[in-house]
Amino acid sequence: MDPHARLFALLEDAVARGVFPGCVAVVSRGDAVVYHEAHGTLGQHPAFVVAGEPVTRETVYDLASLTKVLATTTLLAIAVNEGRVGLDDEVPTPWSRACPGATLGDVLEHSAGLVAHREYFTDVEPYDAAAVLEKVCGTPRASPPRERATYSDLGFMILGAWLERLFEMPLDRLFADRVAYALGFEDGPLPRLGFRRLYSESLLPAALERRIAPTEVYDAALHEGPPPAYLQVRKRVAVAHGAVHDDNAWVMGGVAGHAGLFGDAWGVHELARAWSHATLPGLTAELRDRFWQASRVEDSTRRLGFDGPAPDGSGATGDVLDPRAVGHTGFTGTSLWIDRDAVGGARSFTLLTNRVHPVRTNDGIKPLRQAFHRAAMAL
Repeated sequence: MDPHARLFALLEDAVARGVFPGCVAVVSRGDAVVYHEAHGTLGQHPAFVVAGEPVTRETVYDLASLTKVLATTTLLAIAVNEGRVGLDDEVPTPWSRACPGATLGDVLEHSAGLVAHREYFTDVEPYDAAAVLEKVCGTPRASPPRERATYSDLGFMILGAWLERLFEMPLDRLFADRVAYALGFEDGPLPRLGFRRLYSESLLPAALERRIAPTEVYDAALHEGPPPAYLQVRKRVAVAHGAVHDDNAWVMGGVAGHAGLFGDAWGVHELARAWSHATLPGLTAELRDRFWQASRVEDSTRRLGFDGPAPDGSGATGDVLDPRAVGHTGFTGTSLWIDRDAVGGARSFTLLTNRVHPVRTNDGIKPLRQAFHRAAMAL
């Protein structure tokens, strides 16, 4: 079986086994795209109004924590290049209350001493980003800065607010103006890459239903034992369809530094290519290399915003990428990795899925990610 057919079969099998309802993958070698295929359906649960519709190459997914690198890190690199902020600048007030003594670089490397996660959504009314940020500021830190790396959404919530202050512009508008527009992506109700701000619980417009993959179905019957706390918060709708899946980002109105970005696989691929070639306005090759330097914090795999492969091969990319590769994963089942030092030429790997449909407890994506990168590297 040739490598293209092998990767195609792998992803078709993942759909058949219920790892995810569907996916879109883009793989490049050098500047050549060697794989761009859609697999499966948008979703099958009857709570989803167009259940059974096939995925297309243009299907838009909730990118989850890819927001951290594609939006927040990209915009901060631009801000650093423009002299608006420095990597050694300390986190300003009021957010410094959460991580006293930490710098911008520390937050980007997840070494600011912040805790890993908090369910702020349980006692914040939608859509009050300021209330969530106040709770972040009041959360005791886990450790002093640079003592260890702890993956934390809290830092990127702070970074999103910091960007809005630096540019005097809402984060979603800032991303549209400085990143999406620069890549040639048109604005509109469903851009190739962009945030979906929440104003109400109104239904998704019919014209967009077939373009967005749904995420979680909020039905207590799908869970064993006591219903999770987020079901009570998300009870107004049956399924997250075009509304951000991350619950803290949801109560923040859908726009946050840690989650909220939506996009299709080609949009993710194009932004990855802009990083790799340093072609995005405001992003230089020197700055790219600085952002891709490995953290000096002990046992950390982090870069500035980006992550790197786990040395023992236990991470999303297994043992197939160069140790200097960079990338990130998203909770909804998304991932992006860039390996500029791969044998045979630079590679990039984009895989977008909605593995949290119908429920987030499905974790079959973990071994599949390693298998995907192993098969994609052979292309």
